[in-house]
Amino acid sequence: MNDVEKYLNKMSAGLYRLPESERNEILSEIQNHIYEAESRQEPVQAVLDKLGSPLKLAQSYINIHDIDSGNMSFRSILSNMAFFISAGLSGVFVLPTLLITTFTFLISAVGIVGYSIIDLFIDLPGSIMLGDEVVLTGFSAVIVALLVGVILAILAYLSWWTLRKYLLFVSQRYQKLRKLQ
Repeated sequence: MNDVEKYLNKMSAGLYRLPESERNEILSEIQNHIYEAESRQEPVQAVLDKLGSPLKLAQSYINIHDIDSGNMSFRSILSNMAFFISAGLSGVFVLPTLLITTFTFLISAVGIVGYSIIDLFIDLPGSIMLGDEVVLTGFSAVIVALLVGVILAILAYLSWWTLRKYLLFVSQRYQKLRKLQ
């Protein structure tokens, strides 16, 4: 018996609660998925690894069947509630904070560099002071402003990167939760 047959047999055993026609349809779908990937030169073991445990995959199909038929388990209801409460509450604070910090750092970076360059041509009020007595003007002020601008731009990028990672994390958790249903 090859790896695909072993996988499908384990999955079939996990689908015991489903009607035979639905079980056969699911197994056929999984088998087609594996053979399509194989035809694209993907190694069978890599495809099986992506699918994950055959029993967990079978359980996800059972959960979908239960939801469709109105038989959600207490565990799945609690999992849904925990996810949506945590994602909702963290989203209320995390998303706006990261978005505001991203744009604040970016606007500050552009502003400080722009101000120092304009100051070269027009004598604007204010100056860059290092310590109590050292005042920078001209090109030295532009160089310091550029350094500070680069640091602020890096912080803006890191805030944006964190925002993207957060959204990806929540999206993946949601997809994983849907698969377990």
